[in-house]
Amino acid sequence: MTDVATWRDGEGAIAPASLATEGFVHASPDDATVLAVANALYSETAEPQAVLVLDTERLDAEVRWEAASPAPPPGVAADALFPHIYGPVPREAVVGVRYLRRDPRGVFVSVDQRGATAERLGLLPHPEGGWFGETWRAAVRVRPEGYPGERSTATGIHFLLNPGERSRWHRVRSDEMWVFNRGGPLALSLGGSGERPEQERTLTLGTDIHGGQVLQALVPAGTWQAAHPLADQEALVSCFVSPGFDFADFEAVD
Repeated sequence: MTDVATWRDGEGAIAPASLATEGFVHASPDDATVLAVANALYSETAEPQAVLVLDTERLDAEVRWEAASPAPPPGVAADALFPHIYGPVPREAVVGVRYLRRDPRGVFVSVDQRGATAERLGLLPHPEGGWFGETWRAAVRVRPEGYPGERSTATGIHFLLNPGERSRWHRVRSDEMWVFNRGGPLALSLGGSGERPEQERTLTLGTDIHGGQVLQALVPAGTWQAAHPLADQEALVSCFVSPGFDFADFEAVD
């Protein structure tokens, strides 16, 4: 497990600080253990996290299965053994990359593999569901009344939902414009601005404008929203928020 920027931007073998301080690189045997470790030790990190899948046959260093010290994280058996790699990890030993998803509370909940479109656009798991990547943040900053601190005047992201994925009910403090890009039609439900969402109407984003689909849809500030693909196709949109998005302005419910 490493932060996405270290994996994406780094060069050469991977040598975490533990290699110098403890003599080995920490690793985990499966997804459940990765999640337990992440929630126990990395809950405060703000950086997106990647999980590197290693082929031990491509490692130059010895791998020893050893007990955790001082103790395994909550949810892992007391007698569990962990693979410790006694040397740097060459990049050619990485045979897969997964991405840790957090829920709106910040809890790591899954280890996900991104599809071809998310891979091409460099998208990461979003706490509301789906995949996102910021594409633009206006340089001009303002301090809007009722907002906790400064904001860019506007921001933009790519947002992708694969078949079977959903964007859970959530709302943001600012106006948000959804713009359809490609793929299958997407249902965007609006749930009012009360304490909890109460579905009021649903718009369909897509290219069939003669059939009632729309290319753009505005979600007014503070309005609950949720979305899901309507076909067995991914749906890719752009979302523009003004004043600009900040996770301090984000609220979600199950």
